[in-house]
Amino acid sequence: MKCLLSVKNLNAGYLTETKLVRAVRDVSFDIKENEFLGIAGESGCGKSTLAFAVAGLLEHPGKIISGDINFDGKDLINMNPEKHRKIRWKDFSIVFQASMNVLNPVMKIRHQIYDAITTHINISKKELGKRAEELLDFVNVLPEYLDAYPHQLSGGMKQRVVIAIALALNPKLIIMDEPTTALDVVVQRSILQEIDELKKEHGFSIMYITHDLSLLVEISETIAIMYAGQIVEKAPSKKLYANPLHPYTNALMTAFPPLTGKRERLEGIKGYPPELSRVIHGCAFYERCPKRIKDLCNKDPLPFIEVEKGHIVACQLYSKEGGK
Repeated sequence: MKCLLSVKNLNAGYLTETKLVRAVRDVSFDIKENEFLGIAGESGCGKSTLAFAVAGLLEHPGKIISGDINFDGKDLINMNPEKHRKIRWKDFSIVFQASMNVLNPVMKIRHQIYDAITTHINISKKELGKRAEELLDFVNVLPEYLDAYPHQLSGGMKQRVVIAIALALNPKLIIMDEPTTALDVVVQRSILQEIDELKKEHGFSIMYITHDLSLLVEISETIAIMYAGQIVEKAPSKKLYANPLHPYTNALMTAFPPLTGKRERLEGIKGYPPELSRVIHGCAFYERCPKRIKDLCNKDPLPFIEVEKGHIVACQLYSKEGGK
C-alpha cells in the first residue's frame, strides 16, 4: 500500500529568549493510504506539537528545528507557505483539540462550511448548498441546522460539524488532535464510530492523537506511543494490547480498569516526565522506569528494535546488552 505521509527524524519545539523546549525529538513514522494511526501519550508529551508541525501550523515561538515531512510526494517543510495553505484542507485537514471552540459564534453553520469550500475551489451556489447538506448527513446532523448558530447546537453536534468541515474537500488525510476530549463517553463513542464508518466509506487516512490508550486500542489499526517528545513503541493495535513491550506502554495499559474479572487496585506511574528544555541522556523514561538498567538505559538512546514483524520498541531491555 502506498505511503501517504512520511515523517523522518523530526525535531520541533519552542524557542524562547533563554531556552529551547524540544517538544518533538527525532520522531519518525509513516501513514499509508487508508490507514488509521493512533498516537497516544500523557499530556505534555508533544502530541499536539507534532500535529501542528505536520500541518504547517506551528507558529512563533514554535519552530521545526530539523527533519523531513513528506506528504503524497510533496516536501511540506520546504514548501512555500502560500502553496502549503492551498493544499491544507484540500489534500489534508485537521480537527483541533477543543475544536468546538473553533466555530465562529456569529456565523451560521452554513456559511462556515461554505467558507472552507470556496477558499479552495470554484463551485456554484446550488452545488455549495447540496454539498453542505451532504456533509451534515455524513455526520448525522439534520440539514436544518445549517441555518443555526453554534450556540444553538449541543457539544456533540458542534464536534460533528467541525468533522464535517474537515471532510468538505475529500482530503486524503485527516489529523485529529484529541477531538472528543470535552465530550462525555457516550457521545465520544458515537462520534468515533461515525469517524470509522466515514473512513471506510471514503477511504481517507487518519492520524488520531489522544491520551486515551484504551480508546485507540479499539478504533485504530496501528498505535504509536509518545513519551517526552519521542515515539517509544509502535505496533499494530492488537499486538500492542496483547503484548506491550516498553515499560511506559505497559504502565499506561495497566492504568485503566478492565471491564471484566476481579477488581484490583490501580497503580499510577510514579514520578514526573523530564524537563524538555534540558539535554536528556539515554531513555527519557529512565527515572520513572521500574525495569531500568543502571549504566545502560541512561546512556545513548537506542534505535528502534523490531522485536517481531511490525512491532518496534526503543528500549534497552530488548537489546543484546539488556539481556533479551
